[in-house]
Amino acid sequence: MLEQILTQAMSHIQLITGILLLTAVALELIHIRQTSRINKKLSYAGRWLQRYLNAVFNEEAHNEPEDEDTDTKIHVKEQDQSRAEQVQFTVSQPQPLKSRQEENMRLSLAHKKQKKDEELLESVLQEIFD
Repeated sequence: MLEQILTQAMSHIQLITGILLLTAVALELIHIRQTSRINKKLSYAGRWLQRYLNAVFNEEAHNEPEDEDTDTKIHVKEQDQSRAEQVQFTVSQPQPLKSRQEENMRLSLAHKKQKKDEELLESVLQEIFD
């Protein structure tokens, strides 16, 4: 019985080898296609997330025109530096003491805002990857 199976297999060894090679090629093509599809989705999600983060963290980017001359850019940088110095000066001046209740309220609002931002980001990421 075993000898018959072996003789049949040996007579059709080229056919079996061909079938195995075609199966391996088909599986590799399926793997490449799935990887390509996943990469496209990740690329889209990355671009969408980058646009979202740019919109959230760089609100001033929409206010500035993109084709400025270098002189204008230098002037804007100087203005930003002078504003930063003014802010540092005002921060260094003594502030009146706030009540403990007001500080707690500000902290609570800051935590709520941070939690809301985290939830928004989480929902956006969840929507992207679903």
